[in-house]
Amino acid sequence: MGWTVPLAGRRLDVVFLLVLLIGLGVRVQLGSGRPYVHDEENTAIPLARTLSFAPGYLNLPLRGENHGALPAYIVRASSALFGTSRLGYRGLHVLGGLLAVCLVYAIARQWHGLVAARWAAALLAFNEYFLDVSSRATAHVPHLLLACTAIWAVSRFLRTERPVYLYATGLALGVAFYAKEHSALLLPLFFLALLQTSQRRWLLRPRAWVAVAVFALCLLPDVAWNLRTDPEAAAVDYAGQTVGQATYASHLRRIGGLGLSPYPLMFYARPVVQAASRLTTGAPLADATPEYQSMNPVLGLLLLAGVLATLRRPRGVPDVGRLLLTVFCGIVVFFTLIRPGSPPGRLDPVSWIWVEVSMFPAVVLAGGWLAGLTGPRRIVAWGVTIAALAYAADP
Repeated sequence: MGWTVPLAGRRLDVVFLLVLLIGLGVRVQLGSGRPYVHDEENTAIPLARTLSFAPGYLNLPLRGENHGALPAYIVRASSALFGTSRLGYRGLHVLGGLLAVCLVYAIARQWHGLVAARWAAALLAFNEYFLDVSSRATAHVPHLLLACTAIWAVSRFLRTERPVYLYATGLALGVAFYAKEHSALLLPLFFLALLQTSQRRWLLRPRAWVAVAVFALCLLPDVAWNLRTDPEAAAVDYAGQTVGQATYASHLRRIGGLGLSPYPLMFYARPVVQAASRLTTGAPLADATPEYQSMNPVLGLLLLAGVLATLRRPRGVPDVGRLLLTVFCGIVVFFTLIRPGSPPGRLDPVSWIWVEVSMFPAVVLAGGWLAGLTGPRRIVAWGVTIAALAYAADP
């Protein structure tokens, strides 16, 4: 295989190693130089500073202001390891982002081969959105890493049929819930994907439902907190400032009912969608999260092209392709069919970043599509992709 070297009985992929090293360098530069955004300086970092493990002075909250407290524990661990500089608080998020790159590489290599895996890794490592969130101390990296772990675990189950990967899926999604509650959407999508594969028989066996039980057990403390907590009195300490806490009812108000929403497409082509909105309605499209950087439209359209190319040949799609298509389409369609609501407090309504998990199946499918191109189409598509990635990775 080209650009691989033997190491301890295995072959080390030099191209993938370069992707990781360059990705680390860019993230270190971004993480050390950029100012904090609202979600860092008003949520994760202040809550992390209040955590106490000292006997007699324990302060280990289950939830923060709007979500579970998992991101604060990650920030606290990061600052303990790397210090309290900007990069110190963000250090574990940088490493978590690179671990997610490793997981999509593993999924793509297992099912589509080495070239596809390299493209998938590069498409995730160097798109602006993932570069942005994986160099900040917010809830995004814990949520995304655990969601990607769940997708990887299901893909491994499809290959090996070992139930331990189903249990790992339930555990990953259960823990991810303490970063972003809508990670629970992946569970029914995984079941829907299994129905389309030869492993559907596992849905009639107890072990598949043990995985659901693992997920439910992870959620029990949070469900119990919501049942016994008075929404009007719920509060948490944020480094000396007491703020109210959102309950499940508060989160449901982020959804304004059924409708057609352009926000999922904004994730892949925000400037294009915003320009189209101004042309068709004469008004700009509201953006509740302008502080986050979207991927450039060329890169976003390349990812969508990979998904569409896979959808065009459903009969030749392997089981993991059905899994990835189900996850991508399920997330995008779900959030396309709901309107933003009017949530209380500092909760944002449904926005374009809510479909972020869809980029994991998108990069794997796009990697497989790029690897399968031949002739002039390969030259053009590879050239455009390299140019878009180089543009995205320039801080």
